[in-house]
Amino acid sequence: MNTSENISPENYANWFALYKLCQLAKERKYIEISSVEFGEILGLSQQTGSRRINDLEQLGWIKRKIDGKSQKISITKEGATIMLSIYRELRNLLESILIIGEVTEGIHEGGYYVSIRGYFQQFKERLGFEPYKGTLNLRLSDTDNEILREKLKNITPIIIEGFKDLNREYGPVKCYDVYISRMDDEKNKHKAAILDIQRTHHKENIIEILAKPYLRDYFNLKDGDKLIIDISKDKQSVSSLS
Repeated sequence: MNTSENISPENYANWFALYKLCQLAKERKYIEISSVEFGEILGLSQQTGSRRINDLEQLGWIKRKIDGKSQKISITKEGATIMLSIYRELRNLLESILIIGEVTEGIHEGGYYVSIRGYFQQFKERLGFEPYKGTLNLRLSDTDNEILREKLKNITPIIIEGFKDLNREYGPVKCYDVYISRMDDEKNKHKAAILDIQRTHHKENIIEILAKPYLRDYFNLKDGDKLIIDISKDKQSVSSLS
């Protein structure tokens, strides 16, 4: 059976039905569910719920054992392969979506952390550049913020270790390699890093960007200008002043 043919638009309804069954099954070998119950889960009639189950069985995505009025349904290897294919398609789509940040005035919190000697030395050693002692603050939309956070889950952060001095204890900080560019000059990408401070007074949708130059001057930025945040693996024709 050709997997690519089965993730065609003609099978959209069947994808969703399979997805709902997988949600119900999770780690169980099978689920026991009636056509009425499945129709309700899909927000459809009992007849349509029954038809979806029949279609999935004919496609080979599920196996069904009927015992009187009940039926036991299990996801087949082919069904699991289809779900994996859909996951890969969605992941590739997610990775291709541009994340846009709007330049905004900060509260100088990032600059404070960057200037602390115990952090600054580690930034130089682990990020591959000596950062400007300040950060560029970018405001993300709710959607862009959710996409960014989802992408970062799949990236190993650069850990800046915590330390103590005579006055206080400083916790660890996570950083993520990124490249940023103006929306009107996407090819001129510059290496930078997201500074992910756990204890921050910023609102959730504000991120702080570390880089070697003063980015407002480098990109000729003013509040309200928009930058592309690129965390993809392919970094071609990148500007680097490190």
